[in-house]
This record gives sequence, C-alpha cells and structure tokens, in this order.
Amino acid sequence: MLSRYKKLLFMADFNIDLLAPSKLKQAQNNSSLANEFISSFLSTGMLPACRIPTRVTDTTASLIDNLFTNLDLKTCDVIIYDDSDHFLILSEVTLDKPKVEHPERKTRKLDAESIEPLRNQLNNINRSPCLDNQDVDQATNYFIQEFEKAFDRACPAKTSKSRRQEPRKPWISKGIVRSIKIKNELYKIRIENPSEDNKEKFRLYKNNLTKVIRAAKASYYTKLFAEASGSPKKSWEIIDGIIGKKKMSKFPESINHGPELVSDRPVIANVFNKHFANVGIRTVKESVAVFAIFNADFKRRADKHS
Repeated sequence: MLSRYKKLLFMADFNIDLLAPSKLKQAQNNSSLANEFISSFLSTGMLPACRIPTRVTDTTASLIDNLFTNLDLKTCDVIIYDDSDHFLILSEVTLDKPKVEHPERKTRKLDAESIEPLRNQLNNINRSPCLDNQDVDQATNYFIQEFEKAFDRACPAKTSKSRRQEPRKPWISKGIVRSIKIKNELYKIRIENPSEDNKEKFRLYKNNLTKVIRAAKASYYTKLFAEASGSPKKSWEIIDGIIGKKKMSKFPESINHGPELVSDRPVIANVFNKHFANVGIRTVKESVAVFAIFNADFKRRADKHS
C-alpha cells in the first residue's frame, strides 16, 4: 500500500505531536517519537501536508491531526471549529482522470453492392501462375495473396473505435438491455425521491430482472451443452469459458532443427508436419530393433540356464 508509485492520501488523528521536533522544551522521548513517525512516511515518498497546530487548548497547541500524501496538493489549511478543540483540515487536490483507450476494430461492408465488385475483381485475376505451378504450396500462396488483394479493393476495411469496453454477454438480449435501462431509471427515481413506494418498485423490478438474467444465462449454457453432446472437447471448451480459463498456446518463435535455428513459420510448420508424418514408421523401426536385442538377450540367458 505504501508504494511510492501509487496515489496515496493518509489521514488520521495520529495522537503524535508532529510539532514536537521543533519544540525546544519538549521532552526528548516525544521529540524522538515524532521524528521516527515522520521519517517512516518520508521513506515512502509521503510528505505531511499540514504544518500548523490542529488542536489548541488554553495551555497547549499541538499537531496531532494531519494528512500525509504523495500527491501535489493545491491547498492545505486549518478551519477553526468552535464545537471541538480539534480543528478541521481543508485540502484540495486534482486527480488526473485516466484516459480510456477505446479498442479499434475493423469492419467491412458485405452486401449485394460490394459482392458484385468482388466477383469482377476475382474474374480478372491472372490464374496462370496458380494453375501452371507444379508446387502446391506456391500455387496456394499465390491464390490467397491475389484473393486478399481483390477482397481489399472491393470491400475495403474501415477502422473505427468501439465505445463498448466489453462485448455484450451472449445471453443478454435486446429486451434485457431495455429492462436494464428501465431498472437504472427506477434507481434514479428512488435516489431523487426515496419514498417507500419508489424503493419497493425498484426492489421488485431489480429482483425480477435478476431472475430473468439468470434464467437466460442457464438456458444459453444448457443449449450449448446440448449442442456439444458427445464431444468432450467442445464440452471442456464451454467449461473453460464459464470459469474464465484462457488458452496459453502460442506459436513458437523459433525451433532447433538439427544444427540450424529455424524462425520462418512455414518452415517450422513443415518440420513439425514431417516429424509427425514419419514418427510412426520411425517408432516401428526402433521397436523392432529393441525387440531383437531383447529376444537375443532372453535367448542367451535361457541357453545359459538350460
């Protein structure tokens, strides 16, 4: 909590006179206690905001009420309060409102008007480099590149900033969204006019809406599990989504392939493909060799004891 990288404002009646170090006639033990107390805050980057007495009696003036902060205070003063010997401390601070970064999203217009230009773009693609190429990978890559170019020309992507911080949960329908807005309006009415009738209206509507949302959520997941029936993999994906478990899989940036360090993704994919395509044959050959050694050793031991 006392990290100097956080915004802290620590206020209390500390019951330790912070003016003690400046009082020459103050007892040595009180002065030492005040020094240690102030030093403990200074070590965290927090400074005392008030420097004048906050408790005044007929015989004493002490600074036992204070606030320590690592913020830049505009004002810090004492207000005399006749009903108590503890004065009020007034301070003013401006906190920077964190800037909300709205995520960018790209959208494409896909309708009858845009599909027709896309069809024309695809018809004008030169297919010879694809059809005449004997290398399947090169032909496929060429087709994908040309298709993406045609798609971008006919249906260009437009970047916009989304105001929605989180996507709406799939079981929240438009009707439920309208009900939530009504609930919020009832809450405002309740705050502005906290009568028993307004409180009861808000309570009943909120409770009924909560039941509707829970039922919609249960129905949504029931349908998902019914569709995933017979597929344990899909069922576990649904469970992971409910408990918020995220997949940590990541494509390797590079792999050691013999004496070489490979970082090209297509090459890495081909290395893995070749490995798993031949792992069965290699395992059989190694197993035959192991069984041959085992059989020879077994025969030798059997002959020895016969």
